[in-house]
Amino acid sequence: MIYYRQKIGSFTEKFEECSVIILLGENYSLLQKDAKKISDSLAGKIAVEEMRVNKYFNHEINEKRNEILTSLKTKSFFPGRQIILLNELHEKDYKIITEIDAEWQNDDAITIVTMNALSKKSEVTKLFASSDRIAVVTYTNSKIDKDFFVKRLTDSGINFSGKEVLDVLIDFANFTPENILENELEKLRLFKLYDDKPLSVDDFFDIISLNYEVKELSLAVALAERNIIELDKNLSAFHSYSKSPISILHFVSAYFYKLYLIKLYGPTSFEVRREYPFLIAHDLQKAKQHVNQWSLQQISRATDSLTASDLKLRKYSSLFQRSILTQCLHKIMEI
Repeated sequence: MIYYRQKIGSFTEKFEECSVIILLGENYSLLQKDAKKISDSLAGKIAVEEMRVNKYFNHEINEKRNEILTSLKTKSFFPGRQIILLNELHEKDYKIITEIDAEWQNDDAITIVTMNALSKKSEVTKLFASSDRIAVVTYTNSKIDKDFFVKRLTDSGINFSGKEVLDVLIDFANFTPENILENELEKLRLFKLYDDKPLSVDDFFDIISLNYEVKELSLAVALAERNIIELDKNLSAFHSYSKSPISILHFVSAYFYKLYLIKLYGPTSFEVRREYPFLIAHDLQKAKQHVNQWSLQQISRATDSLTASDLKLRKYSSLFQRSILTQCLHKIMEI
């Protein structure tokens, strides 16, 4: 059975008799949110605390196949429906769904699966669509282009300054989950509520949350460009106002992991768009340049080094953390 998310009111009414519920879409955050809603509606809001929810992620689903099938029928100490969550299942691994459905009986755990995509005309899609016990919930994406933003800005009573603003908004939307985009558009609306002046690019960057500080990004950029002068200047600035070395390291790690994903999947891929930090405009162009300057092996070595340094930072007091962080970043420059 195939459902469209926009037409579903109550999850409970639709899915109590389903063996598997597949949430199909690119908005990772929204899928996770709806998976939680479905779990709560079927098993109750305290199911997680009562250990009636078993979660598995894409990289472990195959190796834990037997465990998943066993948990289908394993009863909890607590009464109530049990839930199995399979996060980010790949289409090629679809057989776990048919295996679950083949063994499922009415009192067994209900499995909720999140997937990025299914091939429209594949045999797998036809198989799921024809089943009475497998529900596929599709999330249709709005076409986010110039017309989309012109309408949204106009409906919100916001004047805007030229094509440049639209270009930046589109760029931001391409690398931002849908739920976050809606929140940021609401912030823009409130910002311009009693202001007739046109929305400018500067207004946009003043209001929109990019989820990182500019100085943190400058440090990561200096490291990626192997610019030791800029790197040490940024480190000194951070240390002067007691920025935590651990938080600095975490941002640098996130940035290099972002480069790793861009290298693997391309800058516009789903894997890249959903991952923090959300880079747009000039920042994204910089990241693309860095990907060309680093091989996949070099980026992997850098992320491994950052992970090792994170563990080391946690072992020592704050007196030594500055030195450990500096040594780590200098070492990465030599990769």
